[in-house]
Amino acid sequence: MLYHFFRFALLSFLLIPMQAYAQVELTGIVLDDETGDSLPAATIVIENSLKGTVSNTEGYFSISVAELPATILISYIGYERASITIDNIQASNITVRLSPSITELDELVVTDRDPGLTIMEKVIERKKLWRADLQSYQADAYTRQVLQNDTSIVSISESSSVLYWNRNQGHREVQRSVSQTSNLSADQNFAGVRNLPNFYDDNIDIAGYNLVGITHPDALSYYHFTLLEILQMDGVPVYKIEVKPRRNLQPTFEGVAYVLGRDYALIDVDLKPNDVVSFPPPVQDFDLAYKQQFSNYGSDFWFPVDMRIIGRIRIGMVGLQFPSIQFRQVSNISDYRVNVSLPDSIFQEQTLLTQADTISTADATKNEIPLTEEEKLAYETIDSTKTIEDAFRPEGFLARMVEDSDGSESSGFLARFGNRVPGGVGVRGRYNRVEGVHLGLNYQKRTADSGLGTKFFGGYSFNTKDWDYGADVEKRVVKFKKSEISAQLSYQNGTETQYMSEIYSSGMNSIVTLLGGDDYFNYFRNEMVSTGFKLSNIINWIDLEVSGNHEVHRSFNAGNEIDFKLFNWESARRVNPEIEEGTNRSLSVNIGYNVQDRNFGLTGGRQIKMAAEVSRPLFGSDFDYSSIRMTVDWNFETFYKRRLFANTLDLYLSGGVVESSAPIQKLGSLDGSLSRFTPFSVLKTRSFLPYIGNKYGVISFEHNFRAIPFELLGLNYFVENGWGIILFGGAGTSELNKKSSFLMMDTDGIHTEAGISLNSIFGILRLDFAKRLDSPGHFIGFSVPRYF
Repeated sequence: MLYHFFRFALLSFLLIPMQAYAQVELTGIVLDDETGDSLPAATIVIENSLKGTVSNTEGYFSISVAELPATILISYIGYERASITIDNIQASNITVRLSPSITELDELVVTDRDPGLTIMEKVIERKKLWRADLQSYQADAYTRQVLQNDTSIVSISESSSVLYWNRNQGHREVQRSVSQTSNLSADQNFAGVRNLPNFYDDNIDIAGYNLVGITHPDALSYYHFTLLEILQMDGVPVYKIEVKPRRNLQPTFEGVAYVLGRDYALIDVDLKPNDVVSFPPPVQDFDLAYKQQFSNYGSDFWFPVDMRIIGRIRIGMVGLQFPSIQFRQVSNISDYRVNVSLPDSIFQEQTLLTQADTISTADATKNEIPLTEEEKLAYETIDSTKTIEDAFRPEGFLARMVEDSDGSESSGFLARFGNRVPGGVGVRGRYNRVEGVHLGLNYQKRTADSGLGTKFFGGYSFNTKDWDYGADVEKRVVKFKKSEISAQLSYQNGTETQYMSEIYSSGMNSIVTLLGGDDYFNYFRNEMVSTGFKLSNIINWIDLEVSGNHEVHRSFNAGNEIDFKLFNWESARRVNPEIEEGTNRSLSVNIGYNVQDRNFGLTGGRQIKMAAEVSRPLFGSDFDYSSIRMTVDWNFETFYKRRLFANTLDLYLSGGVVESSAPIQKLGSLDGSLSRFTPFSVLKTRSFLPYIGNKYGVISFEHNFRAIPFELLGLNYFVENGWGIILFGGAGTSELNKKSSFLMMDTDGIHTEAGISLNSIFGILRLDFAKRLDSPGHFIGFSVPRYF
C-alpha cells in the first residue's frame, strides 16, 4: 500500500511541468540604445511583485522568477522604461536597450527660494504619511563585499540572507548561504545588509558618526537643496537636486539626490559624508561614497532596492605605512513582505547577524548580482596561502623591528627574545631614594577552566639590603552566568608607600626619581597576611571585595637615603619620615561600579569606587581607627554629539575621612604632579608631591573641545592632524591632624587652579598650562593625549 502511494506521488511530481516549481534564472545586459554603452545599476523589477535587482558595473544582471511567462520592467533615470515578457527558457538571456528621454530645464523662475527646497519639503511630508503605516517587513538580500589593496583584490565574501525589520526593535539578519574566496572561512564571512544605511531614515550612522538624513524632518535646517536639472522617466519628471551641508561643523552628507515627480519620492541618491566625518592620526586618508536606489514596487511604501559602497582608508605614521585598504560592497534587497508577523525568536537574538542552523556553503546565488571579470579572476586565483595579513603587511623601519628578513612575525627580534622567557614570568624592578635599585621576578598563572589564579614574586633592594617576597592565590568558588564568587589568600613581605596614589605607579615614580626628579612617595616595610572573598559582577558591573588583614609595620632607618640621579633637576633628596610602628589588624571592604584600570586620562571613564577600613584593639590591633574613601569618575558628552568623537566633559570627585587616631601611614592623599607629568584628576600646580590628610577632597574637571576651535578659526593644519583644545580646572583641600617637621603636607585652605591644554600634538602628546588661583604660581606640564 505504501509502495503504491509513494509511486503515485513520485509520478505525479514528475508529470507536473517543472517551470511551475523550479526557479528560472533570467540574465542579460542593459545598454544605451544610441551609444551601446552599458548602464550600471539599472533597476530590474518583476512586474506585480516586490522583487527586483540591479545591474552590475558592467551592465549585466541576473534575476530568478518562479514561473514563465514573466514580465520584467527595466528602468534607468533619464531613459524610457522598458517592459519585456519572457515566454520560454530559451529567451532567458536578454539584451535590453533603453532609449534616452531627457528633458532639459529651459528656464527657471528666479525667486528667493530655490525649487529644490520645495521639492524636498514635499518628499519629507510624503514620507511622514507612508512611514507611519510601516510597522515591519521581511525581505531577501544578496550582498557581496570585496576587499582590495593598492594592487589587487584581496578577498571576496558573498551571502544570501533574510532581513527582518520591526519599527521598535530594528534589524536582524539571518545568513542562509555564503560563498567566499579560499583565504576566508565561512565563519569569517560577515557579508550582509543589517548595518547598511537607508537614506530614507531620519538619522544615519556612518563610521561611528550619527548624520542627519536628507529626509529628516529638520533636514532643511541642515542642508542646502538646489535644483540642478529636470530629467524624465516614463513621462514623469525626475528632479536632480544638489545636496550641500548648511552647517560646517555638523556631520552631514553632500552629493546628489533624484526625486520622482508626482510621487515626490526619492528614487536614487549619490552621497558621501562631508569633511567633518574624519579620523585623527594615524589615519591619513578616509573616503566613503554611497549610492542607493528606491522603489515602491507599485505599493504605498518606498524601499531600498540596493546599496553600493566604495571606501578607502590609509593608515600610517613615521616609520610605519600600511597599504591602502579599499572596500567595495554591493547589495540587493527585494521580495519585500510588508507588515507581516515576524518570528519572536529572531528578535531574542542580541546579535544583528546570525547564521541559519543549516547554512549552505555553496555559491550564494540568491538574487545574485553578476560578478565582474576582475572578481571572477579573483575567485580563480586567490588560494588559502594568500592571507589578508600578507596583503596588508606594513612597511617602514618600525615594521622591520618586529619582523625578520624572511617576513615572519614569529621570527622577529622581539619575538625571539620573548620566546626565551618562560610563560607567566616577568621582570620586577623599581628605583627610589630609600631602597635604591630593586630587582626581582614575578610569576603568575591563571587557569580559566578551574578559575584558579596564582602569583609569586621575589626581589632584592640593594640599598636597604631587604628581600621582598610573597604569594597570592585566588580560586573561583561559584560561577553563575557572568557573576562569580572567588576566595582569596595573600602573603607578602615588602616595601609599601605611606600614602596611596590613584594615578601613579612605583614604576612611573622610578623613572622620574632616576632621571633627577623628586621622589613622590615615602616608604615603610610591611609584612601582611590577607584572606577574603570577591564577588564579581554581582549586579550590573558591581564588584564587592571583603578581606581580613594582619599587618606588621616598621620604619626604615632615616638618613640612609641615596641621592643618585642622572640629572640634577632637584636639590638633595628629602628624608624618608618614620611611621608609627606596630601590628595592624583590620577589616576592609571595597565596592566598585565599572572599575577600570588607570589610563591617565587617555579615555573618559564612568566608574564609582568606595573603600572602607576598620581597625580596633578588639581585633588584636595596636591601632584604633576607621577610614572611608569614595571616588567618582564620569564622562559626559556635551556638544556635537553626532560626531564619532563628541565634545566631552570629564568630572572627577574624590574624598574621604580618616579618624585622627590613625597612624600616618594610613592617611588619605590627593595627587599632585609627578615632576612635569600632569594627567587628568591631579592638582597640576601642586608640584612634585601629593597633599595628605585626615579629611581630604578634590574636584577636577576638563572639557575637551577637540578640533572645533581650530575649525572655527580655519586652521586646517591642526584640524587635519587631530590637534585639540581642552579647558580644565580643579579644587582640593586636606586637613592634617598629626604634623611633624617632615610631614607639612596639607593644603592650608583650598587649592584652586585652572588652565588650558593643547591636546594630541602629533597624536602622542598633550601640553598643560596651569595657573594657581588661590596663591601665586603657575605650571607647565605634559601628559598622554585624551582620545575619547
